[in-house]
Order: sequence, then structure tokens, then C-alpha cells
Amino acid sequence: MNNLIAIPKGEIVIAVRAPKRDIPKYLDREYIKQKLLDITNHEERMFITFLWMSGVRVTEAINVKKRDINPRDNVVKVKWLKSRKWNERNLPIHSHLSQMLAVYTGGMNLDDRVFNFTRQRAWQITKKWFDTNPHTFRHSFAVNYLRSEGNIVNLYRILGHSKIQTTMEYLKIVPSDLSKELETIGFF
Repeated sequence: MNNLIAIPKGEIVIAVRAPKRDIPKYLDREYIKQKLLDITNHEERMFITFLWMSGVRVTEAINVKKRDINPRDNVVKVKWLKSRKWNERNLPIHSHLSQMLAVYTGGMNLDDRVFNFTRQRAWQITKKWFDTNPHTFRHSFAVNYLRSEGNIVNLYRILGHSKIQTTMEYLKIVPSDLSKELETIGFF
């Protein structure tokens, strides 16, 4: 894809390079673990935990219903609206998160939404406790996954990206970690 932008200057059109995308903002695993302990509201803590441990988009999170959770297989069906069409995918989740969701949704009806928040409320919650937005937890999940020896192709599937190039943006963050790993290898 061409990175040039046409900027009119009188009669002349000047082509300049579009600015490169910034490295995704993310939060460190230890920071998230510590801050989660400070959250006093159980619903808000569960919502942020779900964002952090699943890597879902905020719209996907607020559309999950109890019936979409399969604790036996550790899978959640997530849905999102794109171009006026509903898309869905089965998302594998960590067994610990699956157990937490089973307990959290225990008294709910099958058609109840797990998190009865609007997108705006979700932004307020993450701003209140972490001074960031919900999408930062998606980035944090991706970085944590790759740092834990995760495979980029599997991450691409988990995040539900339409192009693997989008997922590969996270590799800009992780190479600095790889240089530390290289120091552990003996050459002499």
C-alpha cells in the first residue's frame, strides 16, 4: 500500500510520506496484576480482567452473553459489528478465566449480557482504574502473549485480525526483550 499523501500547495500537489504508526501502548503484566487488587467494584474488576486475559475488543466484550461462554472447553464466542454485518469467532481462553467467568455468571440467565456496560462506560472504567482506554488491554494481552513464547500466527487467530501484518506490529515491542535473551547464550 502506498504511504504517500497528496497535499495541495496552490497549483502544485506535493506528495509526502504518511507518518508511521506508533508502537501500540501497553501495560506491563506486573502493573496490571497489582492494579487489579486495588479495584473495589467486583463487576469492574471482572470486566478489566476479561479484557486483559482474553485480548478482546471492547465491543466484543460488552456483547458476550452467558450462553456464549463454554467453560467445559474454555471457549467464548465473541461477536462484533463490522460494515453493518455481525461477525463472530470462537475464542479460546485461559482455564483460570473460564472458571472466573463461570462463577461470575452463575446467577445469570443464558441471554443476559455478562457485562452490562456501554462502550462509553467501559472507557470510563478503564480510565478510572488504569488511566487508559480498553484497547490498551488488547495490546497488553498481545505483548504478554508474545513475551511468553507465544506464536505470532496463533496470536493473529486469537485477536481476530483480518491481516497478519496488523498482528506483526507487536513484534516492534518484543525484539527489545529478545536482545536480553541473546545475552544468556554463550558464544565464548
